[in-house]
Formats: sequence, C-alpha cells, structure tokens
Amino acid sequence: MNFFVSIFRLAFVVIVVFTGNFSVQAQTVTGQNHKGTPHEEVQKSMQARDWFNALNQVDQYLINQPRDPQMRFWRARLLEQLNQADEALATYTTLAQDYPELPEVQNNLGVMLAAQGNVDEARVAFEHALRNNPDYATAHENLGDIFLHLAQRSYDNASRLDGSNKTLNNKITTLQPVLQLTKLTP
Repeated sequence: MNFFVSIFRLAFVVIVVFTGNFSVQAQTVTGQNHKGTPHEEVQKSMQARDWFNALNQVDQYLINQPRDPQMRFWRARLLEQLNQADEALATYTTLAQDYPELPEVQNNLGVMLAAQGNVDEARVAFEHALRNNPDYATAHENLGDIFLHLAQRSYDNASRLDGSNKTLNNKITTLQPVLQLTKLTP
C-alpha cells in the first residue's frame, strides 16, 4: 500500500511541475512584529522624543536588570527631559557611586549639581570625570565654566572686603560677559 501512495505522490508532483500549475511565492513581510533588544527599543523611543514611553521601557527593563548602567543612565537623562530634576539627580548620584569609572555619569552629575548652584560639588564631579577620561572635551569645558563661577565668587568676596580696589572691579566687569555664555546660574 505504501508503494502505491508513494507512486501517487510522485505522479502528482510530476503532473504539477509539467503542467505549469506549480507556483512559488517569496514572502517579503511576515505578520510578526520583530522587536529589537530592550536597549534598541529605548533608543528608538528616545530618537522619536517619546520620553514617557522610553522611561516606561527603561523602568520595565530595570525590574529584572536593576544594575544595568546604560539603562540607569538613560533613566536619569529621561527624567531630566521630563523636568524631574530631583529624581534625575538622585539617579545620577547612585549611578556615580555604583560606577565611579563612568565619566559620562560624572559629567552629567556635575551639570545637575551646577544647575542647582552646588558649584563645589560640580567641580569635584567634573574633575572625577576627567580623571577617568582626560580627553573628555565636554567635561573640560564644563570644568572651565565652574572655574569662571568660582572666580566670580572669589572676586565678589574680595569686593565685599575691599570695594575700592579698581583692579578687582575691572576683573569683575570683564568677567561678566563671559559668565553670560555659561549655562550655569550661580
């Protein structure tokens, strides 16, 4: 019986091939939606400026992978975008404690500290970033901004002590336009 079934199948294939009723179609689209890795999906959301969705994706991922430094970094950046500065600062702070070797974390922590007027703490964060990566141009620029604000603070203290010092007053006047170029508000 198997012999006859095999012959029938072979005959069917031969008939289909020779009669031209045989067709092949390439499938170009599947009904499945293939997602990338969680990191790729967060990046897509961030590129689309969909901050809430990206933060939700990050938070969901961090439930099972709470120590992932990239996702934690993105979480802090997203919180900044959503104007949740206190939570962003807390996230950067714990991330900097857990991964002190990451210069980007130290730099962003310094930026947040500087924005809050914590110039001395910001200086420490920028210096830490530069110890980890001496070629980090952004951290150098940010540290330079901090030094300008530290100079202003010192000049203001000196002026209170000796307001008649013309050289000091010239320095203060000269420094003012440069301070306007920095993003830091003392």
